Amino acid sequence: MDQLLYYLVLLPVSKLPLGVLYGLSNLAYFLGYKVFGYRTEVVRQNMRGSFPEWDEATLEKQVKAFYHYFTDSIVESVKLFSMSLEEARRRNFITNPEVLHPYAEQGRSVIIVGAHYANWEMSGLSFPGHFPRQNVMAIYSPMSNERMDKLIKANRERAGVYLLSRRKVKEFYASNPLRPSVDFFVADQSPSNHDFRKVHWTPFLHRPTGFVTGPERYAAREDLPVYYCALRVVKRGYYEATLSLITETPKEEAPGFITEAFARKLEAEIQRDPTPWLWTHRRWKRPAPAEVVEGLKTVPYLPAGATYG
Repeated sequence: MDQLLYYLVLLPVSKLPLGVLYGLSNLAYFLGYKVFGYRTEVVRQNMRGSFPEWDEATLEKQVKAFYHYFTDSIVESVKLFSMSLEEARRRNFITNPEVLHPYAEQGRSVIIVGAHYANWEMSGLSFPGHFPRQNVMAIYSPMSNERMDKLIKANRERAGVYLLSRRKVKEFYASNPLRPSVDFFVADQSPSNHDFRKVHWTPFLHRPTGFVTGPERYAAREDLPVYYCALRVVKRGYYEATLSLITETPKEEAPGFITEAFARKLEAEIQRDPTPWLWTHRRWKRPAPAEVVEGLKTVPYLPAGATYG
């Protein structure tokens, strides 16, 4: 059934011109937002807590803007099943790929942290074309449907991106067969493990928020420079990414420094333009423990003896 869905629906629809797909996006917006109200209360709650200064009119305007973008990103992701690599690169521009050239010459891998902001899927398809001197690896969460996961993984990897299951990151870094590589982590998901030793807590969009520390831990262990990828919407279907250095010396940084820097950069991007962040995600579904709330009076909160190295 899943293969029929792929070959009889997803693949044929992906071959439609993007202009036609945006027409379908408009329909999806009407159905998803106006008719069925897909996660509208989650979106409103997330936005209301993140921007308490908004009045109800401003809030509703931003909710609508998000759903317009959200459905656009869905049809763009469908388009990726047949989008040429040339078109992907044309629609996704990196302003400063040259900052990674010295690491390639040194045979040194680099970690890049990004977020569920703008269309990270389309941008990911273009990255190997922008970093020809290095291999490109991206962490992803495998689908429960193994057949569909295999089809989607093969499609994304046709550009030369090596997709690595989040369950195999430790194994990958034990050997790092792709060195030198550019390793992409999407690091704004809600941590599944709220063990104080593995979660970095900080005020984020007006709330105590836990961040995963995987990128920081692997950067420190492997001594890999860390960059933040700011991905922005230029216009419908076009994106621009800029890399900014967080640290070249992760082993010398205090625990929490890298994750805190990422949180601050991402927060600034969301405050600049809240529309393309994934507001349907239940980012704050778990309340912060009382110890964390008290600890955040000294920003950020780190448990005594924390170590991410």
